[in-house]
This record gives sequence, C-alpha cells and structure tokens, in this order.
Amino acid sequence: MTLVKQTLKIAILHTRLSGYMVASWRALKRRTGAEFLIYAWPNQPDAPFDVSQFSDLGTIHNRNDFSTSEIEVSVRDFRPNAILTSGWADRGYMKVCRKMRKTGVPVIAGSDNQWIASPRQIAAILTSRFHIRRWIDALWVAGERQATFARALGYSGVRLWDGVYACDWASFASADIEQAVAAARGSAHSFLFVGRYVDVKGIDTLAEAYRRYRATVPDPWPLVCAGAGPLGQVLRDAGADDRGFVQPQGLPALMQGASALVLPSRFEPWGVVVQEAAAGGVPLILSERVGAGVHLLRPGFNGYTFPAGSVEHLLQRLLDMHALSDEARAEMMRNSYMLSRQYSPERWADVFCSGLRALETTRN
Repeated sequence: MTLVKQTLKIAILHTRLSGYMVASWRALKRRTGAEFLIYAWPNQPDAPFDVSQFSDLGTIHNRNDFSTSEIEVSVRDFRPNAILTSGWADRGYMKVCRKMRKTGVPVIAGSDNQWIASPRQIAAILTSRFHIRRWIDALWVAGERQATFARALGYSGVRLWDGVYACDWASFASADIEQAVAAARGSAHSFLFVGRYVDVKGIDTLAEAYRRYRATVPDPWPLVCAGAGPLGQVLRDAGADDRGFVQPQGLPALMQGASALVLPSRFEPWGVVVQEAAAGGVPLILSERVGAGVHLLRPGFNGYTFPAGSVEHLLQRLLDMHALSDEARAEMMRNSYMLSRQYSPERWADVFCSGLRALETTRN
C-alpha cells in the first residue's frame, strides 16, 4: 500500500548499519518508492560490514564527518515525511529530531532496550516527559521485553509499534523446509555461533562448555564460529573452527549447513541472528538473556535455553541436542522455520506505513 501520493521521503539517523536493517528499508522502497537520506555511524572493527552493498539506497553519509548543525540543514532541505532514528543514544541526532518535530515532521525511534529495572531505566521513566517524549512521537520496539519499557516511558496505542527488527527472511529461509529436513538427515552435524568475539557474547562460557562436550562424547560435532573480536583465540583454543567475519551475503549458506545455533550471550537486547538461523530451519540453544528468545524459541519445541554464564547448563544443552533422534531434530527444524515467519522486511514495511498513517491522523 502507498502511504501518500507524492514520493515518500524518509530521513534515517542511524547508529551502525546492518544487513537486516537495510533489507527492511529495501522492502519499504519496493513498497512505496521511498527516497532516503541516510546518516550512520561508522562500523566497529569487530563488525566490518561492507557498506558498498547498500549503495542502492543512496549515499550513506558517515555521521562523524558532519556536525549536528550540518545534519539538521541537510534534513530540513530534504523535507522528509518522517524521521527514523535508532534510539536516543546520539544527542546530536536527538537535537535534529526535536527541531524537526516542531515543524510537524513525525519522529519514530527504534528501541531494543529490554526492561531490566536498572537505575538508568527508572531515571528515564521519571524524566521521559521532559526528554524522550519531547523528541520522539513513536517507539518501534523489538519485542515484548522492550514494549514493557516503552509503556513505562509513556508510549502506547499508535505511539507504540512492534517488530523493529526483521532478518532478510527470503535470503535465509529454506525454499522448501521439507527439502531442508531431508538434506539434513544425510549431512554432517555442527554447532554454529555467529557474533562478535567479546565478553558480553558469553565467549568464555561457550568455549569451556564446548571443550567439556568434546571430552564427553566419542563423536563430537564441530563448533563453527563466524565473527571477529579480541576473544577469537579463546574459541580456537577450545577447538572451534573460526571462519572469521562473514559478510551478510555469506551467512545464509553458513546457517543452512548448521544443526543448531548457539548464542550464550550474557546480555543480548534482541539478536537478529536468532531469526536468521530459525528461517533456515536451524534449532536454537540460547541463554535466557537473549531478547529474541521470548518470541523465537520454545524450549523443547525448537531448541533449548539455559541460564547465562552457566557452563554446566550449556554443556547439558549441547549434549541434549547431540542426542536427539533424526525425527526429533527434523521436528525442531520445522518448528524453528515456522516461528521465524513472525518477522519479515515486508511486514516491517507494512508496520511503517500503517503506523505513520495512524500518527498523521492523530496529529490532524
């Protein structure tokens, strides 16, 4: 559906780019013919995405090359129908949003902040009417844990949107899940980790659990790791097969060759990699701190969960997955695939269009 008759123009003030977020912007462009003005932070060394692959959306402006006043002028001259920003961490972005909102341009901010009742969150709730709600018309949250926080900040109804993250579902999903199940029966098994090699991802927990797993079973599955960061050697010392950082276009094949995704994060606001794996029919082993697990993992249905930081519990989950029969593993594959269908770039575009129309109606 087309939101407005003239070309839809969206100013995007983003932190760091990712393949999944760009897939959703492309879906909106296909749906509406939208034009984008994009500013983004430079990518981290342990997540070196190739931004040249996003050139079809227009020029990606390095946020660090521009002052806040320069961005404000650029956005104002662009005359956007809306501003889409990734949260409120960038004070310069928020200054631009506040000024543009005063001119009648609606501001939508993504949020993957899980409600954990931290002092910082409580302070944000107490002051939100003086700060966040002055800058942002609608919060677009990742899932229910994030919606709990958003409601506490004062967002509800047309000002609270769901499903801000969606993987490039068509690229990761099996064309025929039964074909994927049949192929998996005759293939070698392996565990897969995809993410940054940093402490918050639970790398030490994964390495030690995998080391013990290898010493426990006579025919251990390989642990394939795709990522970059300072703790890579910890994984390699435990016997992992380190593939290094894999660009988004290389991930679908990696996912579809795995028997289970393991994400042992100490804290993971969401984790789009969970949906990417599930779309390929991959069972899941997730720590309880992975936000996406609330929506994409049902213990015993398409995988297992365990307390973050617990080597003993993760070891048991690796052994549980290893011990599954072909029939049980096939059923988990089907169930992961089914749950992954909750989110897609096309649904993201639908939510954006309907949500923006509802905001405009409310404003009028």
